[in-house]
Amino acid sequence: MIVLSGSTMEFAVLGPLRVAAEAQPLPLGAGKQRTLLAELICHMGRAVPPSTLIEALWGQSPPRTATDNLRLYVHQLRRTLGPDRIVRTSTGYVLSIHPGELDAGRFEILAEQGGTALAAGDHERAAALLRESLELWRGPAYAGLNLTTGLSEHAHRLEEERLTALENRIEADLARGMHAACVAELIGLVAEHPLRERPRMQLMLALARSGRQAEALATYQDARRVFAAELGLDPGAELRHLHQAILTGTLPVDPSTVSSGDVTPAQLPTDISDFTGRDDHLARLTDLLGREPPPGPGPVRVCVITGMGGVGKTTLAVHAAHQVARHYPDGQLHANLHGAEASLADPSQVLAAFLTALGAPRSTLPETTEERAAFFRSLLAGRRMLIVLDNAASEQQVRPLLPGTPGCAVIVTSRSRLNGLSGANLIELSVLLPEQAVQLLSRIAGAGRVAAEPDAAAEIVRLSDHIPLAVRVAGARLAARPHWSLTRLAGQLTDERRRLDQFATGDLAVRASLALSYVGLDHVTRRAFRLLGSLDVPEFAGWVAGALLDLPVAAGEELVEALVDTQLVLVSGTDLVGQPRYRFHDLVRLYARERNGLEDEPEAVAAALGRAFGAWLTLAERATERVQGTSSAIIHGTAPRWNSPDGAPWAGLAEQDPMAWFDTERTALIASIRQACSMGLTEVAWDTACCVERYFDVSGQFDDWRALHERVLEACRKSGNRLGEAMILRGLTHATTWMETGGAMAAQYDGAEQLIAMFTELGEDRGLADAYVLRAWGEAARGDMAQGLRSGQIALRLAEGSGHMSGQARAHVCMAVTYGPREIRMAIVHLLKALPLAEKLGNPRFEATTLQFLGLAHAHAREFEAGLEYLVKALAIYRQFRDPLLEAMGLVALAKLYGVARDPRARAAAEAAEALSRSHHLAHHRADALWVLGDVDLAEGRFGEAVTHLEESVRLWRTRGWQDFLAGALSSLADAYTAAGDLVAAAGARREVDALTGTVSDPTSQSTQS
Repeated sequence: MIVLSGSTMEFAVLGPLRVAAEAQPLPLGAGKQRTLLAELICHMGRAVPPSTLIEALWGQSPPRTATDNLRLYVHQLRRTLGPDRIVRTSTGYVLSIHPGELDAGRFEILAEQGGTALAAGDHERAAALLRESLELWRGPAYAGLNLTTGLSEHAHRLEEERLTALENRIEADLARGMHAACVAELIGLVAEHPLRERPRMQLMLALARSGRQAEALATYQDARRVFAAELGLDPGAELRHLHQAILTGTLPVDPSTVSSGDVTPAQLPTDISDFTGRDDHLARLTDLLGREPPPGPGPVRVCVITGMGGVGKTTLAVHAAHQVARHYPDGQLHANLHGAEASLADPSQVLAAFLTALGAPRSTLPETTEERAAFFRSLLAGRRMLIVLDNAASEQQVRPLLPGTPGCAVIVTSRSRLNGLSGANLIELSVLLPEQAVQLLSRIAGAGRVAAEPDAAAEIVRLSDHIPLAVRVAGARLAARPHWSLTRLAGQLTDERRRLDQFATGDLAVRASLALSYVGLDHVTRRAFRLLGSLDVPEFAGWVAGALLDLPVAAGEELVEALVDTQLVLVSGTDLVGQPRYRFHDLVRLYARERNGLEDEPEAVAAALGRAFGAWLTLAERATERVQGTSSAIIHGTAPRWNSPDGAPWAGLAEQDPMAWFDTERTALIASIRQACSMGLTEVAWDTACCVERYFDVSGQFDDWRALHERVLEACRKSGNRLGEAMILRGLTHATTWMETGGAMAAQYDGAEQLIAMFTELGEDRGLADAYVLRAWGEAARGDMAQGLRSGQIALRLAEGSGHMSGQARAHVCMAVTYGPREIRMAIVHLLKALPLAEKLGNPRFEATTLQFLGLAHAHAREFEAGLEYLVKALAIYRQFRDPLLEAMGLVALAKLYGVARDPRARAAAEAAEALSRSHHLAHHRADALWVLGDVDLAEGRFGEAVTHLEESVRLWRTRGWQDFLAGALSSLADAYTAAGDLVAAAGARREVDALTGTVSDPTSQSTQS
């Protein structure tokens, strides 16, 4: 009996639609409001889009007021049901119905429980449950409503389930010997559903066992006539076999009259009452095993359920076996083969147990396994039996236990895939979905407790890794401690060091389950498992195992695949460079680390991790040389690299498509760098982090760049690694240049000063040249033209002396920007010197940036045709890259040129640049774009819009700290205030311009760094 647990409302659809609160019917209004409620019930718990509801209410021709009418109907339903019952989400309306409130839901639960009891042979309980489920029906589902497509499908499904439940209840009654009592009901059921075979079989059986054989045979003839007329087919095999048995007097013995000594084997373990999830897997199993075998010889149906320890293989196998047991009237055999344990079950001994269960005296059993297997196949010939082989170790262990005729079927569970079993149907189990895991926890610990603390329940199943065994243990611990809150258990599970201890209760333990898989591995594979678990990376490629164990890459990949075969490591997919990627479940990783701490010396683990970090560095430095990002000097440290001992060209993966490789390894690289920092391996950490800079630059990942470098900088300072500190500070200064941070250019100047001191101390002229370029930018931003030129000249001299060609090009560009509009011809001279250097570098990105500056310089010189030619070339190169920074730079430059030339295309270019810069947090380029938009607005007489755009531009320039650009934007804002009639604000803006500088910049100034 299902009780409405804490419920105050009942929804009924098994008959006319009805809703009651505290047993009192509620008014549901007119037809459309009732249809709306039925449609929401049909989609219970899911959001139903308004468009779906409108179509349900008005079909394909809704009135113009349909949306308003729908809101009205929903409002009226909320008044009837309560305001919290119907919720509007971003995707539609959701009706909340609590467990036990819907009669259809209660029916389905009772019918399922009754079917389970029937399959288990508990006919008394099955009959009671199924009768209770059928009593919930008051007529056809949704009776009296205009059925929409959705309602019609739901009603049809419910009707099918009702008929199945009715047939199951009759089968339970027949098994209890109630043949005569069922005849009249079955005659009516057959008349109502003449094409359903099962009621006809039941009627024939009931008549025959009531002594009415002639009527039973007449029922079969009627079936032949109806099936031929309606379907053009003969009755099915089961109906034909039953007819033949009645004709020949070989009808199976009535189960209700069988004595205990005549019972066929029924060895299935007890079904799990709280079976949860796995609906698709269960449906596949019951479909494969519930089919009628084809006539004549054929293969035995074998289903292999595979998955990691604790994932619920046995639970699914036993539950599915109970579901299909009725299709195997000659019995069910079961054996635990102990495949994950040290002592495997001997197939010969398993066969002996099976043969004696089938009635063979033990004294007559053959001696050898082969002879016993042949005897077993002979006994099963012509029978319909189901065999469950749990926890198999290998194909060799399973093969002798397989029947030889298609009437039988076998379910095998194993942590291995058993690919050698030809023709077997493989069903791979992973962990539960989060909602399924919560549901399982609820069924074990109590629905009320889980509903009262949903966040804690979600955290428990997350920390359980959604592994069924872990969830089951957590639920059992809660069930045994009703005074505990879920929050308390969740808090205990948070401690990784003790988490596996928490997942143990009674004879259930996650650690023990994982240990069974672990002890079956050879020595080298166990070590690979432990060392892979010691890495902090969320996923990894197979070569990582080779680096950890200092083995050839191919050998490492084989070890990982061996771990996949035992379900200790998962395949997470194929990456962008074609490699399989692997990962651990969190609890498996914790177990690996636990074994690591018990079996490995810390020094050996540190050495292994160092090799892995060195392998990532080897790949990253090869990849970064082929990424056309920032043109700062590539400077490496002394961290040891790792290469495959056999000389395999595995590092080519990073060279073929470096951006794809970085995309693939991004999370692993960041995690490995952070782990290296935590271990004090700062040399490999800073070198690898610097190798990732160009990738971050090209892909616009400035936030990740800054976060990683801040962590590495802290580690370098703590360990006193001065070169690492200088290199990371250089990259961090670049990363923060483009971000929306206050005083960005001032911070760049300060960073450059630190770098100059550090690289001078280290005697590293390439880094020193880069530092002086950074200082030149900072000085240009402060309006100190003379000092900026001096810094640029020093940078140029250092770059030339150290052979740092990209440093030479950058020095020329920064001097051109420093000259700016005051000395535009000198700016062009330096840009023309930078251009051939950029071309020689083979870095199209830097070449395009130089072309862009030339275009802006010529625009400032009012040489628009030449400027446009340079910008078109730059944009042609930019289009080769999918880089928001480059695209924003190009659009801003084009907008500036159009703006100065009074070209109407200025607005579109500036708006596109502003939108792109805003979405990628590029403050510098957004300020530029807003400045151009403000000037365009002002020229077109849109004074209010001009003020809005220019105020935002000024705000951003203040955060940037670039004096000339701030003064220029303020000057434009003063003009906009004047045009808008706000003379006070205009005067204030002009005073600030005077305070900043005596020269007002132009929006064509070079405002983008290299």
